[in-house]
Amino acid sequence: MAQVHVCHAGTCLNRGAEGVLTEIEELASAVGGQCTVHETGCLGYCSQAPNAVVVRRGERPKVHTLIRSLEASADVVAAATGLQPNLEDDQIKQKLAGLRAARARERAKEVYHWNSALNGLGAEAVGKPRLREELDWLRRQVGSADSTGQMPEAIAEYTKWSLESVEPVSRHAAVFTYTSKDRKRGTPHPRGRGRVPRPITWHTTLLAEVGANDEGPLPWIERDYTPISSAHQWEQGRVEILIKIYADGKATSWLYRTKPETIWLSRPVRTLAVPSLVHDDGPSFRPASVLLLLAGTGVVALPQILAHRDPYGSLRISTPKRDQLRVPIDVLLSCREDDAPMAPRCAAWCREEGDAAGLRNCTLLLSPAAEGDVPFPNAPDVDVDAAVAGLENASVVRGRLSAQILSEAYQKMPQPCRVVVSGPGEYNSAVREMLMDLVDDLDSVTVLSA
Repeated sequence: MAQVHVCHAGTCLNRGAEGVLTEIEELASAVGGQCTVHETGCLGYCSQAPNAVVVRRGERPKVHTLIRSLEASADVVAAATGLQPNLEDDQIKQKLAGLRAARARERAKEVYHWNSALNGLGAEAVGKPRLREELDWLRRQVGSADSTGQMPEAIAEYTKWSLESVEPVSRHAAVFTYTSKDRKRGTPHPRGRGRVPRPITWHTTLLAEVGANDEGPLPWIERDYTPISSAHQWEQGRVEILIKIYADGKATSWLYRTKPETIWLSRPVRTLAVPSLVHDDGPSFRPASVLLLLAGTGVVALPQILAHRDPYGSLRISTPKRDQLRVPIDVLLSCREDDAPMAPRCAAWCREEGDAAGLRNCTLLLSPAAEGDVPFPNAPDVDVDAAVAGLENASVVRGRLSAQILSEAYQKMPQPCRVVVSGPGEYNSAVREMLMDLVDDLDSVTVLSA
């Protein structure tokens, strides 16, 4: 029996992955095909969301991307079952299309992506009382900003943060530091009133005030960022965000160009549960080791994960030892010669002693510096070789991650091992292909888009 795994990571969920899963289930049932349909973590094709992979015994898994229509879902079913669904029934087509849109909106509302939730809803709600109620509710969250085109005075689940500093840490990236005294900013680890804090890694959504845009009717676009500062610092009203500036990035180019004195950040949103390091609560998985495969700004996942080695000291939350990451953690970090801002921190983590401290091993894989203009030409150079000098558990390799390097690193990990992949889409998809030939169970792999 074939298996269909539908990506349920952030970008795919925002594109209606829950509806895609339902479409595939419904179409497979209609043709009487034999296949099972499951949720899965990021497949590494975030720019082509939503996507899924079909797994058949004896065959190499086949990835399907851009599943943005019923016809695309039908192609997945055909690949899994060998039977082509009949799409002539307009009633079924409309039902499934509406379901997909509804699921995408629900996901957007869960993570406070109001612009995404409102996208296209105004036209869809005409003559439909239930959708009209949903539209009115969403507008109340943003103070009817979609009708005025101006930033509102208040936005549900968001607070204003003031810019403290912009510190270039490479020629392409800087640490943006913000402060806030607004108690509505929330906390990554709610506690009190009998609640026990749940150990998690987390992110926040930044509203880039770019004006009119094609992502929805509001005068901003929404981008998720994982702070490199701790949850405790957030609770004290301070946050540090490592941001790489892209020439074609709508949000990052806006930040770089305008350097606004205040920005809107959402309440913290869970990224991964700890210690299992999976997106949802799911079956309890307690790894005997963790292998981190990081690239570019995907490195921001590292400090949040390491904080759970000493949750009380780093986060000010009490966590049972069984829920702490007191296991060996190794990292393979891919970056460019001119863009390795976290290399000194990685070296410092390698110097920490003890089985439940820092990093056991770190390999820095350096590719050549980028050509052309850079946003921070006067940023201090990071001497990666000097940073790891004298460390037996840290090394520098000039070159990209290869299947051989990955295999050698994985073989050193105590099993069961949780593999966490975080980087740009192309990196994630390439690494996932390598892991298909290496790990016995892809459910032990978590992929995050950077």
